[in-house]
Amino acid sequence: MASLQMNFLSMKLGMQTNVTVLLPSCVPSPDTAGQSYEQLYPLGERFPTLWLLGTEYGDDGEWLRESAVLRLAQKHRIAVVLPCGFEKLYSDDPRGQKFCGYIADEVYAICAGTFPLSRRREDNLIGGASLGAYGALKCALHAPERFGSVLMLGGAYEKGISHSYFPALSDEMSRCGLIPPCALDDAGEADAELTAKPGTPKPEVWLGWASDSPLKEYARRAGTNLVNDGFTLLAQKEFAGPEDWAFRDAALAEAVECFFQRRKEA
Repeated sequence: MASLQMNFLSMKLGMQTNVTVLLPSCVPSPDTAGQSYEQLYPLGERFPTLWLLGTEYGDDGEWLRESAVLRLAQKHRIAVVLPCGFEKLYSDDPRGQKFCGYIADEVYAICAGTFPLSRRREDNLIGGASLGAYGALKCALHAPERFGSVLMLGGAYEKGISHSYFPALSDEMSRCGLIPPCALDDAGEADAELTAKPGTPKPEVWLGWASDSPLKEYARRAGTNLVNDGFTLLAQKEFAGPEDWAFRDAALAEAVECFFQRRKEA
């Protein structure tokens, strides 16, 4: 698996930013022995892509350092794009930086134009953990023509989220000795940001959470709210134990398996 970190000037953010990209590469085996490079890396191959957002305190290298995503991607021969959310709630400020558009529009265009990534909606899965799960759903609703599926590991989906989930997440971070992002305290999220655009397809959602997570009730409610709002819920599953990287590895593996099973059926 190839791992690349790309730095570029973001027009949406008005600053330099990093994105980590994982691309499948050749794994030596008896099946590949004697093949030419043209056979090992066929021209025109386009990979299904997982756009994976981190936690409320992560950066573009968090998943690569902490999880088994590299081996999972190699197993399924999928590309993985790991942007940094900058702890800004994946929101577009009308008078400032556009953190949702940065990922759903700009990072998508740059990476799909630079690397061999499939642009078919059904080949693109966007997901995240905790605050990144919320961000993944928001990005999919911002650009429904690009992302066919959403993976939520925790997170929330409900009306009045700035007065429910965000304060609870801020309290939990403080309890763990972390300084919560100021955006959580000043959040003015509009419910419209989590509303599907009229006449556009809704993404399918895979939802999982940890049984020992202090914020598990928000994820449970998200499943009910998604169904009530007409989303197709591929799964909603509680994993035993804390909300740690072992949980995220197990849930991510199941979600990606589900994604590929759905592609085969389609």
